[in-house]
Amino acid sequence: MNIVLKYGREGINFDINDKNLMKVLTLDIKNNKIIDTGKAIKTVLRSPAGTESLVKLLKTKKPKKVAVILEDVTRANPEYPEILSALISVLEESGVFNPVFIIAYGTHRKHSEEETERLYKLDKKYIIVHHDCDDKSQLVSLGKLSTGNELLINKTVAEADFIITTGNIEPHSFAGYTGGRKAILPGVAARESITISHSKVKRDGVVMGKIDNNPIHEEMLEAGKLAGIDFILNVIRNDKKEIVRIVAGDFQKAFDEGVKFSKDLYSVKVEMPADVIIVSCGGYPRDVNLYQAQKCITASSNVIKNGGTIILLAECSDGVGQDTFEDWMKKYTIEETMLKKEPEIVVEGHRAYLTKKIMSYCDIIVISSVPEKIISGMGYLYQPDIQSAMKYIEGKYGTGYKTYVIPNGSAIIPQLG
Repeated sequence: MNIVLKYGREGINFDINDKNLMKVLTLDIKNNKIIDTGKAIKTVLRSPAGTESLVKLLKTKKPKKVAVILEDVTRANPEYPEILSALISVLEESGVFNPVFIIAYGTHRKHSEEETERLYKLDKKYIIVHHDCDDKSQLVSLGKLSTGNELLINKTVAEADFIITTGNIEPHSFAGYTGGRKAILPGVAARESITISHSKVKRDGVVMGKIDNNPIHEEMLEAGKLAGIDFILNVIRNDKKEIVRIVAGDFQKAFDEGVKFSKDLYSVKVEMPADVIIVSCGGYPRDVNLYQAQKCITASSNVIKNGGTIILLAECSDGVGQDTFEDWMKKYTIEETMLKKEPEIVVEGHRAYLTKKIMSYCDIIVISSVPEKIISGMGYLYQPDIQSAMKYIEGKYGTGYKTYVIPNGSAIIPQLG
């Protein structure tokens, strides 16, 4: 069978013997109907979940400072201009003409001017705040969460009297799902607040696609309440990055509605684990760096055999993406990483922990533009191309190996059963 997987902005083409391929894992078509984005946004803003329409909320509250939180370039949101245009139209209808937009980088790198312009296409009259988790002058404390974690967030958000968050709801390696409450913690939080939150990756319940009894999700939810999120506007995409659902309204009720839909959309059942998983991130921007691509490894690990091999296709035009992640991957063995105590796990090191945990029972081959020396130094197996990787697989397992192919590991939760 001929397979084409996205790699950056292009694709990688290869053949795989039908006897080796158990299945190409894609999403069920039943929830996969593409919607009219502009029309759907206007509908949900007027009939949101768990609250009055956005127009009525704004006219009743008459806020002086409206903050709109945006996701950064590492999230696949090419419709942001259309989404923001519809949102701004409703804001102006409500008498709000001067919202401030805050880019929720968390600990990610800051955009270039070109990236900011291309991603949002906002009129230059609007103020755009680039959140910096390390800039103390930008941060204020909202007090301590029940976990003891002090919630330090962006001053512009803290001083707003109406907060709207935007973004995607999709599977997340340890928070269960993205979207909703995640715009505050980690989105516009201080590095120290994010570090304490992410260090909980070792705890029970921290699972991709799970929010019930997930301590990281619960802390993020509490942070959203403390910050006072007034309204969310989140989109849900299929594995082709097409919008199939939009939820809006009360930040808990709308988020729960989105998660319920997402769980049904993204879950894919398989009967048995595979010797080999060949997984793409779905192309740019999901494979913009190796740090972001890690989520595809977590998804694949659900259905890999002990002793199996995951082949990750990720261009990584921005390289590894996070220095601490790279340092931890190079510095610590699997055993040393697994023995780290929670207070020792720093932000970005938490993804090294998740990756090394998977490396403890399977190999991970990376096909990437990142140099071989760096890939190998981080404990991955390097192969220059998919053909070389397939030769390695035949050398390891012979010709009788069984594999799943995952075209978009960023938008799927493979499960046994």
